[in-house]
Amino acid sequence: MPESDVHFRPLSAPGAAIRSPSGIAARAFAFARSAAKRLPAAYALADAARAAALVAEQRRGLTVYHETNHAAPPFSGPVVLTIHDLSTLIVPQTEEPARVRHFAPALRLHARHAARVITPTKAIAAQVVERLGVSADRVRAIPHGVSERFNPEGATASPVPGKYVLYVGALGPRKGVDTLLAAWRALPQGVREEHALVLAGPLQRLDPTGLEDAALLGYVRDDELPPLLRGATAFCYPSRYEGFGLPLLEALACAVPSVASDDPALVEVAGGAALHFARGDVEALSHALSRIIDDTQLRISLIRKGPARAAEFTWQRSASAHLAAYRESAR
Repeated sequence: MPESDVHFRPLSAPGAAIRSPSGIAARAFAFARSAAKRLPAAYALADAARAAALVAEQRRGLTVYHETNHAAPPFSGPVVLTIHDLSTLIVPQTEEPARVRHFAPALRLHARHAARVITPTKAIAAQVVERLGVSADRVRAIPHGVSERFNPEGATASPVPGKYVLYVGALGPRKGVDTLLAAWRALPQGVREEHALVLAGPLQRLDPTGLEDAALLGYVRDDELPPLLRGATAFCYPSRYEGFGLPLLEALACAVPSVASDDPALVEVAGGAALHFARGDVEALSHALSRIIDDTQLRISLIRKGPARAAEFTWQRSASAHLAAYRESAR
């Protein structure tokens, strides 16, 4: 959607710019970023660098600044602030201490002064109003989109042979992987012998407990992820707290029968196209996994519902809503 009166300038290179087909650049970037974040005052230094870049951009006529990572550096014009979630406030015990120390107070400070606050779900929008005291008329819930690469009809040559239940995402404590591992061990032996449990995602901050029951793929390249999803018997996203849950949406788009926790954002995104269980409830998740593997009618229903639900989430729609927020902020 071309807009001749609107021009965008990134302060830093987007993530796509550091990706490579082999994934080597992405892994190197992730390692360097993780190391840098452990430096003293790393977040303050990053804020200072962005603030200096903003001064230069404002001299070139920058009208509105969109901060996409929770806490905006000083800017004299209107700021649009994206808050993906409130994990540093609601589940701080699952986050890196340095991240909590920086973002918990920064969220409270900057959200109140933003011209518009964007969240990926209505669930997070409600938390922003309740926890941060932001007026509801300044908050916009704008969902993410899902790439057209994620669909039921593409390549099916999965990098994993045989039958498997799949998890995709970070493996830190907030994601509920410990609940998944315990629920997997509680399944009948026959189910576990017929299916593998596959975990795909960065291996940082990983608790080794129970990992002998799972196959760890580590980082998965962008081109490998859709066939990996299509080849799965089921997808599981057991997160304790989420802002959106893009891996769940990608699984739905690929018509994979999916189980997710009852986190409000995940229930909102799934929209009735996934099976839910109570967060942290091992027995409930084990029962849900049994159903989604063995219940043919349930599987047929979820396979039909998933792509239809995912089709409601497009990057075009997201971009249009962001543009409207920019225009509102510049008035």
